[in-house]
Amino acid sequence: MEPPLSATPQQPQSSTTPTDDPLSLPVARPLRRIAALVYDLFLLAAISLAYAALFFMVQVYTDGSAAAQILTPGQETTRLEYEGPLRYLFLFGWWLCLALFYSWCWRRSGQTLGMKTWHLRLEQLDTASPGTSPRASWRQCLIRSLVAPPVLLGAGLSYAYCLFNPEGHCLHDLCSQTRVVVLPKEE
Repeated sequence: MEPPLSATPQQPQSSTTPTDDPLSLPVARPLRRIAALVYDLFLLAAISLAYAALFFMVQVYTDGSAAAQILTPGQETTRLEYEGPLRYLFLFGWWLCLALFYSWCWRRSGQTLGMKTWHLRLEQLDTASPGTSPRASWRQCLIRSLVAPPVLLGAGLSYAYCLFNPEGHCLHDLCSQTRVVVLPKEE
């Protein structure tokens, strides 16, 4: 004999776990963020060297004087010094190259290699809205890339602020409306 059907339809069980809810993930503390940054510094060094080599090759190809300056035997200096507007073009291009690297990683998966190693992810602050993607927008990523270097170079001011902020956000988190969360370890 079959059990009687209940008059009230049963609600399907929710398949979300506490880790599926983006707001339940803890915000990353400064030491973990710094550890991820140290990992990323190796990648940033490689990207910087590739950018400098490309910039130098373009300059040699278009001008040729840079190669003559470096390759002339008998000179005391063998380093290339960019002067005037060329220096600012080089620095802007370098910053843009690194900013695009970070932005691409953050938009693609929310993580750089260092963040992946330390189980960190960048996401928007307003992920509580239904249908909102936790990934940061291109605009947020570029703002973060613009604000983070000066703030970090300012004697770690952003990480010091992170210690006193009740939510644990750094200054560049607040400026870009993002947050860095700690992901649960995969089993």
